Amino acid sequence: MITQSAVTIVTVVPSENESRLQQLLESAGEDPAGNAILPFAQFPNVHFARFFILPASADRNGRSFSSRLVFLADVDGAADAFVRQLVAAAGDGLHAIYQHCAEYPGRSGLLHYLQHNSVPAAATYVNTVGRTVQQVHQEAQLHDGIEAFLDDHAAELSDVPPRIVRTRIQEFVEREPSLHWALQPPPSPDVTYVLGEKLQLAIVGAAGILLFPAILAVAPLYLALLRWHETHDVAMDVVPDDALVQKLAAQEDHGVQNPFTSAGFLKPGVFRKLTGSVVLWGTNFVARHLFNHANLIGVKTIHFARWVFLDNKRRLFFASNYDGSLENYMDDFIDKIAWGLNIVFSNGEDYPETRFLVLDGAHTEQVFKRFNLTHQLVTPFWYAAYQGITALNVENNARIRAGLYGAMDDQATCAWLRRL
Repeated sequence: MITQSAVTIVTVVPSENESRLQQLLESAGEDPAGNAILPFAQFPNVHFARFFILPASADRNGRSFSSRLVFLADVDGAADAFVRQLVAAAGDGLHAIYQHCAEYPGRSGLLHYLQHNSVPAAATYVNTVGRTVQQVHQEAQLHDGIEAFLDDHAAELSDVPPRIVRTRIQEFVEREPSLHWALQPPPSPDVTYVLGEKLQLAIVGAAGILLFPAILAVAPLYLALLRWHETHDVAMDVVPDDALVQKLAAQEDHGVQNPFTSAGFLKPGVFRKLTGSVVLWGTNFVARHLFNHANLIGVKTIHFARWVFLDNKRRLFFASNYDGSLENYMDDFIDKIAWGLNIVFSNGEDYPETRFLVLDGAHTEQVFKRFNLTHQLVTPFWYAAYQGITALNVENNARIRAGLYGAMDDQATCAWLRRL
């Protein structure tokens, strides 16, 4: 089984180059699949990719931070192998982009430059670990092919038992050369991968058991410190700029999938940095081991997401690829896991005031939405390999394939047919 990797490359952009770079990305972003600079359609292992510029900013202590160009890609296979593939196939286009960045060594040093500026994510989320771009496209093709077959034979199949309908579908797939791949199940996870995941889960579980008495002992002190910080933090109700709102609206809803990118400062101090680090470590752990199949604590509209620290954990950005409108996206989280939003994001400046990390915060819906919009960034270049197919569609198509063969009683057969 091929697993997914989150490629993150962050470079400094001199202020005098920022405008030209933004224009270049916007121009290429008009056709992210087939533009002359980076035509991502030529990379069959890329689920999503984007470029955005994190603007220069200063924190409340007056410390300045430079603009950054951020490149993100969610890919099948190893991250470094993809970077090498990208440079080999589109090096000239990358050169056109990165020549605007600080300390760029030129075309000959491009690969080392990108590798040197690769940044690990603090946490990642993959809708379904191991489901490749090819599998998504193939299973959508299978669904469409079966639907077309049923439409063509609607009259003769209208009064036959469900098990006969399923048999006729199986015969159709067996006869159709373009669907022969569906006669086999998707590749199973490698034994080494499964054992590695179980070993990590066991080690963390054992460490948690051993450390539980110590954690319990320091919990009251931590909660007291947490509450002290919560009551002394500045939590302003920030209002998004109208121009920003219009730019964000212009980039959304060109298809069923959308990009979300936001960034901000962590609240100052060791306590917030430590809390944020532990929270995102835990987020990464549970996303990897518990919520790795089409469901993030009840939210089923996210394909990929990541959190990345920058500037010695002074800044943090979050990026996701999701289905539907931004309003529905925010409502989905607020309605289902507002407490989760609080845990993950309340260490950021201007986040609505929380109590004990999980209470209030995002539950104050309109204040949270204003905070969200204020910290959201425009994404001038964004590529989606299967625009038009939602995460729910992807999962449904996979279940159609899984139910194509094997024993089924009448009730299960009817349920399977309803997926079509």
